[in-house]
Amino acid sequence: MVRRDAGGDRTTDRAAAGRRLQPALKSDRKGVALMLVLWLVIVLGAIAVGVVAASRSSVDVVSTLRARSLARYAAESGVVAATTRLQQLLRQAETIEEQARVFQRLDQEMAALRERRIGQVWFQVEMLDLNSRIDLNVSDELVLRAFFEGLFGERLGSELLDALQDWKDENDSPRPQGAEAAEYLAAGSVFVPPNRPLQRLDELTRIKGFTDSIANVLAPLVTIRSNGRVNINTAPEPVVAAVTGSTGRSLLGIRDQMGTFGTLNDVRNSLLQGGGTGSGQIGRLQTVPSRVLIVSRGWADGHPLTHEIQAVFDLEGLLDEEGSRLEIHHWVERDL
Repeated sequence: MVRRDAGGDRTTDRAAAGRRLQPALKSDRKGVALMLVLWLVIVLGAIAVGVVAASRSSVDVVSTLRARSLARYAAESGVVAATTRLQQLLRQAETIEEQARVFQRLDQEMAALRERRIGQVWFQVEMLDLNSRIDLNVSDELVLRAFFEGLFGERLGSELLDALQDWKDENDSPRPQGAEAAEYLAAGSVFVPPNRPLQRLDELTRIKGFTDSIANVLAPLVTIRSNGRVNINTAPEPVVAAVTGSTGRSLLGIRDQMGTFGTLNDVRNSLLQGGGTGSGQIGRLQTVPSRVLIVSRGWADGHPLTHEIQAVFDLEGLLDEEGSRLEIHHWVERDL
């Protein structure tokens, strides 16, 4: 006879249940392990992607730095090539008339440098006679008034002049048609007059009344880097008229006939023949430039980055025994 404990059935049932749960527990453990493995794979994959991305970013940074260095050296080479060419041309000029003609045909003389390749880099160069333009910083008010009114009429020209002078002068008292900080703020402008000379020509569009269209008209006629004098041999009609007044058209006609004014005496005599006194006007003129702007841009093959240098040079000793000398007056660089 077999004896059973009162709780025997329950004990047997628990054992049987435990045996049935063991495969399920093992299956759960396998599932957790599989999930951990999957998460580990995902994490390692993310790390790998990050490493690859960081590597690519580093490569891009190195590539950009290399391209920028090459572009900068190319732009500097353009400046050197332009100054060397100009010095060569001026040394070959035996008279002041020949020097003046060099600057009259500056575009043609610099044509070979408009785009040149050196190995894996390129440069483009443009040279400008700054004395063929009106200097907005140092020209006196009479010249500026004549210039603005000649281009835009008496009313608008007077408004532009007042606004420009308020932008530059050191006081906070607005001119009749100008504006100072209070007026700019009341109009909702984010810019106010800095009460100093213009630092860049693109400041013009911040000044009251100077719209984009007006700035575009002014762009080829103005500068902020000359000495205020005007080269009568290269300046266009609006510039000549602003400096010489009613005799400007006569002077341009004589220039067209003569080809070149050699000296200021030639200009003075022409002014006298045209009915002008030639006194106050002659002090604002010259027959060769005293400052030139060289704009040089460089870039490397296969890279979009372009480096630009704008260099203003003073011209001195054009006919002395040592030949022409160029001295840096202003230098600025930027990436485009």
